[in-house]
Amino acid sequence: MKNFKKSLQTLGAAALVVGSALTITAPAVAQNSNVSLSDILRRVQQDSQQMSAEDQRRLQEFRQETAEQQSRMSEARSQLQAAEARGQALSAEFDENERQLSELSAELETQAGDFGELLGQFRTAAGETMPIIRESLSNYEYGGRAEKLAEVSEARSLPTREDLDALPKAMLQEMIAQSEVKTFTTSVAGAGPEGEVADVELMRVGIFTAATTDDVRFVEVITEGTDEPYLRVLKAQPGGSFASAMRSLINSEVGETVITPIDPSKGDLFAVAGEMPTLEQRIQQGGTVGYVILFLLAVGAIFAIFKIVTLFLMGSAMRRTAKTRKAGTGNPLARVFEAYEQNKHQDLESLELKLDEQILRESPKIERFNDVVKVLAAVAPLLGLLGTVIGMIITFTAITNFGAGDPKLMAGGISVALMTTVLGLVAAIPLLLLHAIASSMARGNQQILDEQAAGLVAERAESNTVTA
Repeated sequence: MKNFKKSLQTLGAAALVVGSALTITAPAVAQNSNVSLSDILRRVQQDSQQMSAEDQRRLQEFRQETAEQQSRMSEARSQLQAAEARGQALSAEFDENERQLSELSAELETQAGDFGELLGQFRTAAGETMPIIRESLSNYEYGGRAEKLAEVSEARSLPTREDLDALPKAMLQEMIAQSEVKTFTTSVAGAGPEGEVADVELMRVGIFTAATTDDVRFVEVITEGTDEPYLRVLKAQPGGSFASAMRSLINSEVGETVITPIDPSKGDLFAVAGEMPTLEQRIQQGGTVGYVILFLLAVGAIFAIFKIVTLFLMGSAMRRTAKTRKAGTGNPLARVFEAYEQNKHQDLESLELKLDEQILRESPKIERFNDVVKVLAAVAPLLGLLGTVIGMIITFTAITNFGAGDPKLMAGGISVALMTTVLGLVAAIPLLLLHAIASSMARGNQQILDEQAAGLVAERAESNTVTA
């Protein structure tokens, strides 16, 4: 029995080599000793037949797919041959059409004669005029002219009467537009609240200048870097005088004569003018030294104006006192008269000394702050010279570090040097003038005191002489 079981196990292991289906039945045979060898053989034969049938089915599918691929390949080759034949036919037809076109063109040139040369000149003129009109401000009001001229200049067929009329009409319209001052609505880039494209009303002066009517911003025609020219608001608007003149034109009545700015470059000159630095920007170029100079100018001007006003009021009061000869404390002359009244009973020499003493006491009040203005007027140009030296140091430092190839690298130091010099002179000149005015008024008031004191002494001397 043991030998039989071993034989079954050996047979089962051999059956594993025959087919994968025996991998399941072999253990069962090992466990069930009642299975006969004929059953095992029958099962092995059944599995073999099933595998043969599966292989036949797969082989049949492969052969069928191969036949279908060959059929599709044959169909594709037929289509390719048909397409090649059609291409050859079309190529032959194209060559024939080219030959006929050449013959017709030669016949046309022969029959046209001088008209062909004239037609060439007409097309050349249309091609030269087209970009001028295309980049004109009037093209955004009278559209379609540039496209028509481009069509005429590039056409290969004979132009019609309408085509021939397009060139003179476009040129005449452009000539009329040069003398027009009109408003029209069109799309302008940068005209919106956030810099987007918006439809706005423009005031056009000829074909040279255009500006928005609501906020008076000049526009320009952009042609570089684009296939189609368009209008754009200038990034840097020119100074207030240009905008003011344009606003006057926009608000003017019909028939009114108004002076308005014209830019023959159609926006380039206005763009350059807009990039010019403003007064505030120029002051900023002076740096710290420039601000110090302006501070000294403000302080000196305040002292000078205050001194001029006080001297004027003092002089007016002294002239009134000179007429009334009333003693008091309201002004220097009144206090001199007060000193005279207090010492008029003394001898002449003592009286004269008392009056001189009072005049000396009043002189510092009259000359007060004049020296401050004078010093500030002298210091301002010195600070300007200091700024010039600092600017030159900055310039030469830039040259040392980067070379002299790029002028922009030296522009900062040169701006500091020039602007501080200008600011120093701007501060010194008015301060000197104000100091001169204040000094002159102080000397006038001082002279009034001297004259009145000398008159009092003279009167006292005459009275003593008469008494004697």
